[in-house]
Order: sequence, then C-alpha cells, then structure tokens
Amino acid sequence: MEKNILTFSEAAEYTGMSKSYLYKLTSTGAIPHYKPSGKLIYFNREEIEAWVFSNRITPMNEIDQRATDYTVAGKAPQTGRKGVKL
Repeated sequence: MEKNILTFSEAAEYTGMSKSYLYKLTSTGAIPHYKPSGKLIYFNREEIEAWVFSNRITPMNEIDQRATDYTVAGKAPQTGRKGVKL
C-alpha cells in the first residue's frame, strides 16, 4: 500500500527533485502542498503526480502522425474538450 501523504523529504525523493528546488516551488505556490501547523509541509501523492504530468510535451512522432493524418484526410481530426479525439 502506497502512502497518500508525503513529507517534504519523501516528496523530494519521490519526484527526484532537490529539496531546494522543491522548497522554491512551495514558497512560490507553484506546486500543491499543505501546511496544517503552519510549519511542516506535506504533499498529497496523487496531486504531486497530477502536477508532474500536467504539462505534457507532444513527441515529434505524434506530431508527424497528426500531420500525415491531416494531409491524407485533408482536415484536422475532430476533437472534443481538452483535445480528446472523438
């Protein structure tokens, strides 16, 4: 069973980030975190995972495939909300 609540040190180890960089992210409010006592910092594992995966960079092979599909079909694929193909 994985822990849902991570301490500051555990979050740094889990993400592979240095503690100084993780502290910078918390101090600027760039990463979701909790301070129930106003001092110690905690993280929700699922929120950290969502944050890490929030800004996906599309690999060139997917871009090339979309370009090929567009060229062959003559139009862009239909997408719904958040770019999900219909």
